Amino acid sequence: MSKEKKELTLKEKSQAEMEMLVEQHNELANQIQESNARLGEVKSMILEKQGYLKALIDCEEECK
Repeated sequence: MSKEKKELTLKEKSQAEMEMLVEQHNELANQIQESNARLGEVKSMILEKQGYLKALIDCEEECK
């Protein structure tokens, strides 16, 4: 019986560790999704700024 109780304790410990790992995994996955969304926003802002700068350069050249 002592052996069964010890195995149950090991099983419970392993389940708790597994739950903790799954929680960490889910948190990291969410952080990655949020970072990817932000990365997309920043890329879009860069493209918009490049277009704006090109327009300024083109306007400057036409004015000369």
